[in-house]
Amino acid sequence: MAIKLRKPIKIDPVDIDEKVAVGIKLPFNRRKIFDLDYTTKAHARSKLINVLLTSPGERLHHPNFGAGLKNRLFQQNTPIAGEELRAIVTPQVEQYVPEITIKSISLKDGGPQGHILFVTVNYSMNNNDEEDSVALSFTNDNFNNEV
Repeated sequence: MAIKLRKPIKIDPVDIDEKVAVGIKLPFNRRKIFDLDYTTKAHARSKLINVLLTSPGERLHHPNFGAGLKNRLFQQNTPIAGEELRAIVTPQVEQYVPEITIKSISLKDGGPQGHILFVTVNYSMNNNDEEDSVALSFTNDNFNNEV
């Protein structure tokens, strides 16, 4: 009689203790300054949002950190622009968020005159293949983070 084995569940050792925070949740909350992430999945998501929202030169002592997506707001949305965006974001994520792998990046214009940029990044966790996505929208005066 053969025994059917189930697929093993991989848990990051940091996630074992539910009371220990892994890092600071980003973006910051207006009511409290610091919310905390208690799982590596939530912290990887926070780190990805941080990389996407930061412009190069904005972070002190890390002049190359960030994808600078808000700077792309008034550029044309073409297939070449999508490939260029992936070429900018992928190395940043590989360097600063090594616990995830990007599956796809979509870029879409919106708003009455096309002055809203919607960026969706689909990714998976390297240790357990869980997939998630981050959707961001940028306007000329602010940005919004949506799940």
